[in-house]
Amino acid sequence: MTHLPAKVLSNEKRGDQYCLTVEIELSNFRRSFNSLRFGDQIPFSGSFRDGKLELRYYQDPGLEMGQEFPLWLSEFPSVEKRRMPKYKPIGHSLDGVSIPTLKVFAELLRVRESVSGPYSRRFGKTPK
Repeated sequence: MTHLPAKVLSNEKRGDQYCLTVEIELSNFRRSFNSLRFGDQIPFSGSFRDGKLELRYYQDPGLEMGQEFPLWLSEFPSVEKRRMPKYKPIGHSLDGVSIPTLKVFAELLRVRESVSGPYSRRFGKTPK
């Protein structure tokens, strides 16, 4: 995680909530609100627009105007790294290996020919 420079612009009590306005001190910051991580006190609601965060708390976060705000950026892996599988295809791991357990289950799941019903082989045939 990367620390983001941010400072508190205002801390107001609105009804039973505390509204904190925070400015991110990076002029070209363009990330999703979901990529932000907060300090010990996590807001129950928030929004980000034009370099400013508007955060809502149930309890007073105890930060005053001009104070540094604890904020970090969560780094996500790049798209190329996410698309690369971290495992080998199953065909590579089963080369030359016999799996008798699967054969046993396959035998158990086969439908017996002696079973009569709409899906059996004898259905629809008339006796000779």
